Amino acid sequence: MAARRCLCVSQTPRIDTHFVHFVTAVFEIVYTSLATRDLGAAELTALLDQARRANQARGITGMMMYRKREFLQLLEGERAQVEALYERIARDDRHQQMAKIWDGPIQERSCGEWEMAFLAPDDASLQSRPGYRDLMDRGLIAASGDSVGKKLLLNLRDDFLGGR
Repeated sequence: MAARRCLCVSQTPRIDTHFVHFVTAVFEIVYTSLATRDLGAAELTALLDQARRANQARGITGMMMYRKREFLQLLEGERAQVEALYERIARDDRHQQMAKIWDGPIQERSCGEWEMAFLAPDDASLQSRPGYRDLMDRGLIAASGDSVGKKLLLNLRDDFLGGR
């Protein structure tokens, strides 16, 4: 006896729009740059205040490290917003020698609690924790090349800011 094949359609499926959530992929850019001049505490504070307000309005989170005129920064959020911010930073006259270490989609945010976390560790702070010798010897830009940059930022986040 031949097997019967049957395609049964009882109803057109309905989608309950109350339970549909549109998930936008999170995008990330990690870059380094060199400040055109040494930025003092007041100028860094003003920069951070401005960045945090703008990032909150755009749904961007991230983390920035500044040490001896070198920046290492992670930006995360909706792709168009993150790329537009990166382009604005590239045009900012406080930055030169920008180098993108990584960009691409990510599963989840690394710094979701902060519009912009900030670190400016001094030598004594770095010496008191293992694993930062290369950063101290070679500088932030040289020590954070390729995929090491994000790992360095996440280690700094965990060691100095207490994790996510």
